[in-house]
Amino acid sequence: MSSHIICKGRAVYRIFLYRFDAKENSVHFFLNEQIAADMLPQYDVLLRPLVTSLAETLQLYYSRSQHATLLKSNIQENGKIEVILSQELAQYIDGYTKDHIILKNGKRIADIFSLSKIYKYFKSMGVT
Repeated sequence: MSSHIICKGRAVYRIFLYRFDAKENSVHFFLNEQIAADMLPQYDVLLRPLVTSLAETLQLYYSRSQHATLLKSNIQENGKIEVILSQELAQYIDGYTKDHIILKNGKRIADIFSLSKIYKYFKSMGVT
């Protein structure tokens, strides 16, 4: 699953890694299907506590958001990983929680994916 935007007359591609969405009064983690199919058990062991902790933290704030997606991560065209917190939520979360808990753990999750062979697959598709 990829998304793209047009930037100065050319397409800029971003590959969706994961997102946290508010749904049915709780926060759910959605992983790119290709990554999920390729995940090794040791990645699940590393990811589970980070995902659980981050979902619990986002659960505290999700009612402030009008949009379902609270946090997401993409691989940019240049190969860098971005972690994006909903702007709506960002204004209600204190700086320490936002920077050192939410965004830092979001980056850790993305970093675990960057170790996997699926990340190398994305890079071979021209996302470098």
